[in-house]
Amino acid sequence: MKASDKGYKIAIVGLGYVGLPLFCLFSKHYACIGLDKDKIRINYLNEAIDYRECEKRRNIRQALQRSTLTSSYSDLRGCNIFIVCVPTGTDAQNQPDLTPLKNVCKSLSNILKEGDIVIFESTVFPGATEEICVPILEEGSSMKINKGFTVGYSPERINIGDKTHRIVSIPKIISASKEDTLSLIYDIYSTVLEASVVKASSIKVAEAAKMYENVQRDVLIGLANEYADFCKSEGISIKEVTECASTKWNFANINPGLVGGHCIGVDTYYLLQRAKNKNQQMSLVQSARKINEEESSKIAHRIKDYALSINAKTILLLGLSYKENTPDCRNTKVADVYNKLKTDFSVVDCLDPIVNKEEILRKYKISIFPSVEDLTKKYDLVIKMVNHNVFEKIKFGGSKIKDLNDFL
Repeated sequence: MKASDKGYKIAIVGLGYVGLPLFCLFSKHYACIGLDKDKIRINYLNEAIDYRECEKRRNIRQALQRSTLTSSYSDLRGCNIFIVCVPTGTDAQNQPDLTPLKNVCKSLSNILKEGDIVIFESTVFPGATEEICVPILEEGSSMKINKGFTVGYSPERINIGDKTHRIVSIPKIISASKEDTLSLIYDIYSTVLEASVVKASSIKVAEAAKMYENVQRDVLIGLANEYADFCKSEGISIKEVTECASTKWNFANINPGLVGGHCIGVDTYYLLQRAKNKNQQMSLVQSARKINEEESSKIAHRIKDYALSINAKTILLLGLSYKENTPDCRNTKVADVYNKLKTDFSVVDCLDPIVNKEEILRKYKISIFPSVEDLTKKYDLVIKMVNHNVFEKIKFGGSKIKDLNDFL
């Protein structure tokens, strides 16, 4: 029998960029309950409105024909598989902050039953599931791992804004605390995915694989940023150099730039902290992270120098999300550039029709213009910081127009 024939009821905890697409996907085959602590978000989603643009409206509507949404853990008591998709970030000192994950474990521990399975998709350092999450589940449920309940780990691989690499077509890594649980997890993911499902030999291997994916990219972008500085000193274009080098089949086509978002610029700190606890030196990783963290200051300084050279007194930045064509503004480094420029120029504004204006104000204390019609002045210098498609149709007559790439 397939897992979908066995009456499993699945709870998806956390309905963001990972959880909501999973909720819609699993709802095609299973009765699901999606939980998010944000009651306002739940109200919107019940109307098939997703202001974060994680999922298409028609997919949410289809999911709600079979599944339900809630903000209360008590509503999950009838579920037997729990998939946890909450964010794992860092604090002000760039130290791993697992508070959201710990809170979910505490809440789930109060409703866990014998035979239940908890699958974690949140990105964590190797060892976190078994050393941090499992003890919380054991204490609250008064059960022991592999005797009362079991756990799995299957790292998310969603690339936000990517229309080609979709959740159903990305190979899925899975792991579990018991072999029969691993087989079940394989069955349920195989039911909903078109891509292959890859079994890792242990939870720690799966955790380390996800960490390696993101840290590798952080290191390669750090190299690109450093090499871009070298090319600038030689008076040549890093863009052209990269295009030429990319004609070799095994060259990694990575461009320089700001490293924001919730993965690459965050997960490296998880690895570095874990390595420190293990007395392991990771000089290359640490150096790349330092290069990427300093990129926003370097770009702001170059923009300042250019603005002064053309006697520009008013600046408009286009785009505040961390990458193009997405409203996701988590850990966006454009905000850092904005704040640094504000110390030197009396007028620095930002236009972004895609991001949520209220969210930007709440997170970064930055007031943005949501449309070009809202602009109240002309600007001496306009810089496209994020390459949203919507900006291609906007004209700024009389302003000097530059691109972020001009300052890399």
